[in-house]
Amino acid sequence: MKIPKTAKVSIPFPSVWGIDASIAGRSIIRGILTIDSIVDNKVVGTVNFRGIPIPINGYWDESAKQISFDSPYASFFGNLTI
Repeated sequence: MKIPKTAKVSIPFPSVWGIDASIAGRSIIRGILTIDSIVDNKVVGTVNFRGIPIPINGYWDESAKQISFDSPYASFFGNLTI
């Protein structure tokens, strides 16, 4: 039985991030992204816009420092910045 290899990632987990999305320079979405785990660049966590955590599944691109994920209601793609 092979043991799966896991890649080391620069983003800590578990961690909590703010989400700020904009169109034409105007902020339209603000929320909280909680990353519970990242294994083999697969992200599992929740996103919270109005007080109820929504489960997400997505991907972390280590070289580009970009995250993409899907919730039952929308898809997101962007960079994580401090």
